[in-house]
Amino acid sequence: MTPPSGPSFGKFGGKAGIVLAGLGIIAIALGINGASGQLSVLAQVPYLISGGMLGLALVILGAAMLVVQGAREDRALLEDKLDLLAEAFLEGQGRQAKAGAPGDLSGLVVAGTASYHVPGCRLVDGREATSYLTPAEARGQDLKACRVCQPDSVTTDVTVR
Repeated sequence: MTPPSGPSFGKFGGKAGIVLAGLGIIAIALGINGASGQLSVLAQVPYLISGGMLGLALVILGAAMLVVQGAREDRALLEDKLDLLAEAFLEGQGRQAKAGAPGDLSGLVVAGTASYHVPGCRLVDGREATSYLTPAEARGQDLKACRVCQPDSVTTDVTVR
């Protein structure tokens, strides 16, 4: 997804929120000041309504803009962190694929500490350091065939992606 073309306002939302909240407080103060100059309650009501309502609306709008700007900044930070995490994950996958098994495993077995296994054997699945040998090389190193996967009776035709 490409960013929208046009002017970038950056942190304008946060600054505008502060300005609007400040204007709202000023409007409330002007309404109270106007009402305080009148002795009659009926004469004070228009000042309180106009100054109070406008001021309250501006303060709420400013606060909402501050909250939205904070959410935007948090989302941008989270997106950056997720991009870094995805990049690190993909680099790790590439390193694992390069350092792991050869692409074609047909005719090869996995050497264990005392026995050798077919590449898909659950006893060697997930091991970090694996070495691949031919069955003859494994027997030459005095390794026994695995009793679970029985690599001598199975023809290994496995391809790692």
